[in-house]
Amino acid sequence: MININLLPKDKRKKAFPFYKIFLFATYFVVALTILVWGVNLALFKYSESKLNAVNDSLGAMSLWQQRYTLHNAQNADITKRANIAKDLSKKRVLWSSSLASLGNITPYGCWLTGVSQDSKDERKISLHGRAFKLDQVLAFVHNLQTDPLIASVTLVNSTSNKSGTVKIVDYEIIAVMKGGSPNAK
Repeated sequence: MININLLPKDKRKKAFPFYKIFLFATYFVVALTILVWGVNLALFKYSESKLNAVNDSLGAMSLWQQRYTLHNAQNADITKRANIAKDLSKKRVLWSSSLASLGNITPYGCWLTGVSQDSKDERKISLHGRAFKLDQVLAFVHNLQTDPLIASVTLVNSTSNKSGTVKIVDYEIIAVMKGGSPNAK
């Protein structure tokens, strides 16, 4: 059906223009979306610039990170070497106290010509020497057996030699010291 309104224009009933409200609402939503997008874009650019600044400062700190890593590696190496030195010091015989002790228990008329340590067993030492009499060698062996630092003593050999008018006894003694490395036999 066709609507025909014969009233003059000023007397005609006007309908409310809903399409203008919808148009205004659409423009408002588009404007609000563009505004939110613009704010988010500005915040993104701001965050990106801050991130670049942090990356630049981290890049500047890479030298310090390399130095820190090198320092940690050197500390680990020093600690490792200190532990190796500590382990080796446990295995060795303290010759300063051992030689002084040997000098105190060596009887008169008996002297040492050589002291050597076995390379396979750090606790085992070989004593070479000379004495005027075999009794002095036996006294030296007895003194070694009673020493609290020595675990066992063995007289390996003794030979009697005549040097001019004096009779001299050459001897070799093997002594095993107490302590030392736990894997020593």
